[in-house]
Amino acid sequence: MRSLLLGVLCLTSSCVFIFDGDDEGDKACPEYDTPAIAPAPLRDPGDLTCDAFYGGTCNPECGPCPAATSGVAPIPPIPSWPICGHVCESKGYAECEADPQCRVVLDADCSFGNSACLTDYLGCFPIDTQPDASIACFTADAWDCSRSAGCTAYHSLGACTPDGECERPFELCAPEGQSPGQCYEQVTCRAVPPACPAGTTPGILSGCYTGACIPQHLCGPQI
Repeated sequence: MRSLLLGVLCLTSSCVFIFDGDDEGDKACPEYDTPAIAPAPLRDPGDLTCDAFYGGTCNPECGPCPAATSGVAPIPPIPSWPICGHVCESKGYAECEADPQCRVVLDADCSFGNSACLTDYLGCFPIDTQPDASIACFTADAWDCSRSAGCTAYHSLGACTPDGECERPFELCAPEGQSPGQCYEQVTCRAVPPACPAGTTPGILSGCYTGACIPQHLCGPQI
């Protein structure tokens, strides 16, 4: 007698169905019974939201695996992002700055004068589980910025849900304790500006380029 095993591996809203009609093969493939799951939601460095991930591996001996040509996307690995609710998230600015496991995140709208606020300290978060202390902060993207305790990420306010949970889109990265500068200061020192991508402008501080590329929508009107 042959039985039919249906395994379901899910990542967010997409599922991969794996069929196997061999009783002996079923016993050898318990990984299809329950998909692997991340121990807790993970903190997305791109917008600081908490996202749940499901993952797994596909053993071709247990049944047909999704192929690149099958029209079914392969199951991506669970990202290296840190868990939500980490102890870093309870720390204040000075304590966060001193802890090598943690990184400071600042409010970009507040830092560049686009909103009234008492402090631009947005919060403390753990560094990525694949740390790299050699990251060049000014040119780092959201993930690379999150991999070093020596980098500070600037995030702005994005869309909010009715219950008040808001996305915080990543804007730029800077070395911890070093200002990315401002957009419109006069340049008085002899220095070559950084090669900034479209939509950004070199940051200037005390008459010199800082090395940062500030998104132009953070600059505000030029006075």
